[in-house]
Amino acid sequence: MGKKIVLLVLIAGFAAIAVFAWQRYQESLKEEERKAQKRPEDAVVVNVVKPEHVTMLDERVYSGTTQAWSSFDIDPEVSAKLVSLKFDIGDKIKKGDLIAQLDDSNYDQAVRQAQAELEVAKAKDIEVKALLKLRKSQYERLKLLLDRNATSDSEFENAESAMKVQEAALVQSEANIQNCEARLAAAKVKLDDTRIFAEWNSGSDIRHVGDRYVDEGSLVSPGKPILKIIEIDRIKARIPIIERDFRFLQVGQMAEVTTDAYPGVTFKGTVEMISNELAESTRTVVAILSIPNLDFRLRPGMFVRVRIVLSEHRNTQAVPPNAVLTRDDRLGVFMIDPSDQTARFVPVQTGLETRNRVEILSPAFKDNDLIVTVGNHMLENGKSVEVSQLSRLHMAEALAAEAANGKAQQPAAGQDGQPEQQPAAGQPQQAGSAESGDKAQ
Repeated sequence: MGKKIVLLVLIAGFAAIAVFAWQRYQESLKEEERKAQKRPEDAVVVNVVKPEHVTMLDERVYSGTTQAWSSFDIDPEVSAKLVSLKFDIGDKIKKGDLIAQLDDSNYDQAVRQAQAELEVAKAKDIEVKALLKLRKSQYERLKLLLDRNATSDSEFENAESAMKVQEAALVQSEANIQNCEARLAAAKVKLDDTRIFAEWNSGSDIRHVGDRYVDEGSLVSPGKPILKIIEIDRIKARIPIIERDFRFLQVGQMAEVTTDAYPGVTFKGTVEMISNELAESTRTVVAILSIPNLDFRLRPGMFVRVRIVLSEHRNTQAVPPNAVLTRDDRLGVFMIDPSDQTARFVPVQTGLETRNRVEILSPAFKDNDLIVTVGNHMLENGKSVEVSQLSRLHMAEALAAEAANGKAQQPAAGQDGQPEQQPAAGQPQQAGSAESGDKAQ
């Protein structure tokens, strides 16, 4: 009897569960039917994102060529045969080093001859001075005698004339000495010029030989260079700047330089000089970058790409590029009205554009606004829409990630210290940067 009662209770329980399940099933069918009645059959399924707040960079990439920071040719000051040349292409050269030795035999002989002529001139000067002293003594003696009427006027006048002639001879002798000294100095300079040293007035003490023009045994002369000296512990990058970008460029701006010679390596540069004149043929100005090159990896003549950030917009709102479209000659986006799940076209003013984002200058969207990205080409104002399961999944995952990281209430701060909106709908979060030719609208 007890077993029958237990069995009846179990049967009643299973029956109650079955009834409850059937009721829930019926309620779910009714709920789906109500939803189906509310949702128009022509509703467009769309993908959506929420507006982001990021830092966007307006940057350009220019092509240019590297140059030595400074370069000059070493020319001999005298004509002679090149006896020795101690440096070749690529060699390091230190300030004060002996570069070349020319044949100095003729110039050494010229120094000896000028020295001998100076000695003769000095000896003759001694003789002239001694004779002048004698003439002055005779003049003074005859003058005393003339005052006492002990000599004739003609004899006194002859003594005076002889003294003046000797004074003129002394002037000529001293001038001859100066002339001989000048010839000797010039001969010594020419002799010194047969030894060519590395000399420059600024920059580092170490430079390099860029080119070698002659070999030992050649006859060299002024105006015919023997070596080219280059300064490459810093390098110039010469780049053309188009007219529309000229106003954004300033001396002191930082730049990133890359070259095919070193894939994946970025060199830091600084805008050093900007030309004041645009070339009429290209409408460009020339900008000179200074690039530190202490390891001498960069060489003159390399092709380089120079990335310069012209402006930076911090904590600005942005949407994916496919969210922006044109309707009736107006640029805008479709936003979902949450009250009736319809699309509404909102005209926008855009700013910087990158591959991943378009800056929205106005209007200011709310963080939870839904912007249509896929399917917007089929929309019109008031068109019913349904958010795709993919977008719902992405937004749910984003919210879950925020909650897991403790960011649901406190957004993460961006690089500028401002709260940065987490990406929605699977969009990657990173600061946008314009490619070459991108610009503000």
